[in-house]
Amino acid sequence: MVKFGTSRRLKKNDIYTYLMEIFIVIFGITVAYQLNVYYEDKKDLKLEESAIERVLSEIEANQGAFGNLIQNRLKLQNDTRQLARFLFAGDALSEDSISHYLFDINKTYKPIMQMEALNFYLNTNYTNKNSDLKSDLLILKGLYLELRDVVEYYVRMKEKYYGDFLVSDVDFGEERIVSLEKIKSVEFKNLVVNLLSNELELNALLDKVFGESMPVQEKLEDRIR
Repeated sequence: MVKFGTSRRLKKNDIYTYLMEIFIVIFGITVAYQLNVYYEDKKDLKLEESAIERVLSEIEANQGAFGNLIQNRLKLQNDTRQLARFLFAGDALSEDSISHYLFDINKTYKPIMQMEALNFYLNTNYTNKNSDLKSDLLILKGLYLELRDVVEYYVRMKEKYYGDFLVSDVDFGEERIVSLEKIKSVEFKNLVVNLLSNELELNALLDKVFGESMPVQEKLEDRIR
């Protein structure tokens, strides 16, 4: 027969064992959870790093495209200004004096940018460790969108007004002036002035986007080192 004191000690041992088992289970669950969080965070960091690398490659491509355009766009701006000077000089116009500028400014040299990787990364929520980077990228995206809108307006205006206005007097395909009648008109002078204004606006914005992209590009490079 088990004595009362012995029975009570057994119950205490059972309770102790039970509590230890509960502790071990809770500890195991906690460790497993922490490990899962650790590996998930590590996975998210790798995914974010990969997304940042794609954004960097995209911005580098955009910067290269912008850089290649700058000289051509400055020449286009200067040619437009020179044509305006000829038109407002009051001297007798000749095909030889204006033909180069007339046909050259029919070009657009429009900047085209990529934003797929940028949009993808801004819509992710991997971690909160790069919130400052995302803020900079949001500002850059705003500049990209502004540049895109200006480019679309610029191209539309040049095609609609410049090309259409001279369609009966100038053969742009063969780069041949058929008549100087419209070219000498006040309407065309005003049109060229507006074109020059558009060239200046687009070039100023392109230069701003190019400059603002550089520190963002450097920050992206630092984050993936």
